[in-house]
Amino acid sequence: MKYLIITIFSILVFLSCKQHLNNSKKENIEPQLSTKNSNLPTSNKIKTDTTTTKKKAIKEWTFNNQKIYLFPSEKTDDFYNYGYIKIKNHESGKFIRIAKEDSPYSGFEKIAIKYPYFTIEQAYREGDFTNYEYITFKQEGQSIYLHKYAVNYTSTQDLEENIPELRLDRKTIGNIEIQNITSDLLYSLRSKN
Repeated sequence: MKYLIITIFSILVFLSCKQHLNNSKKENIEPQLSTKNSNLPTSNKIKTDTTTTKKKAIKEWTFNNQKIYLFPSEKTDDFYNYGYIKIKNHESGKFIRIAKEDSPYSGFEKIAIKYPYFTIEQAYREGDFTNYEYITFKQEGQSIYLHKYAVNYTSTQDLEENIPELRLDRKTIGNIEIQNITSDLLYSLRSKN
């Protein structure tokens, strides 16, 4: 009788372990997006950009009852790959810096959301400065506009140097819709000031 109880107990443990392994295998089969930038968390729910190139989203956020998707693009430079965001039928230009694996600089950090606003925060290196950008958008009806653009500058030569920050709002920059925001446009805004 003792051996029968031990045998039944062993079978139950074996079946339980087998069920657990099967569940683990099913979870691991589910597609995962890996990115070379550890600053970009991944999502189990991979979305595709079906209206353009069927690319897989790097990340998604909830913006009110809509989703914001971050997609990669072909645009690149020495240190960054550039991405764009998509919200419903709004698609931005390519301005989000996604640091390459071998880049010594960081890029995209996060999106902060407080409806009807969302702010993209990212770092970049330009000349003797390491800079941090805040690119704030506002949804108004069916349109999304650049609401504010700010850059904090840090000198790589003198970390204590007090450098004036760039702060621009819609009164200064006008009504620029999200689809017109590119890295070149942001560069031109920084260059004017």
